[in-house]
Amino acid sequence: MTVAVAVLLVGLCLLDGALVGYRAVCGRSALIRRQALDRRGVEAGIRAGAAVLTVLTAWFGGVLLLADDRPGTMADLTGSATRMLVVYLALAAVTACALAVHFLAPPRWGSLSMVTVLGPLTLLRPLVLVLGAMAALSGAGDRQSTVLASVTVMLVVVTVESVLLDRWGDRVVPASRMLP
Repeated sequence: MTVAVAVLLVGLCLLDGALVGYRAVCGRSALIRRQALDRRGVEAGIRAGAAVLTVLTAWFGGVLLLADDRPGTMADLTGSATRMLVVYLALAAVTACALAVHFLAPPRWGSLSMVTVLGPLTLLRPLVLVLGAMAALSGAGDRQSTVLASVTVMLVVVTVESVLLDRWGDRVVPASRMLP
């Protein structure tokens, strides 16, 4: 169970990073052939997601290393992560459906999915992150302070990732307009 939850969260973190990287460049360039720019955005997002995972792995490794009751702490963290995952998977499912329409349907429907679903979901992402954090805290039990600290670290790291990718997009998009 712990491994499955961890694998799902890692996958969501990398996917989220890729989408945030794509968002950092999406719609900021009037180039007709933007595939290279979009790919750079996704790649930068995946690298940022991997950096987030590195920081969180170090954090949780330290938490478990310092815990008096490692099995109990691991069980509580797994329970919190599972509750968080329920919230995040709901957003991921809606996003996946909208992306499928965007890439597979005729252009008119793809544009509609971008404007009506993916755009608003971008605005809702911070709220969903907080709702996932609240779900993680809802049944934390005796280790609520450990879960609260962990959730806070996660929210700060993901927020820093988004800000850095947006700043990266601000720099790279104007420079890409000079490319042939």
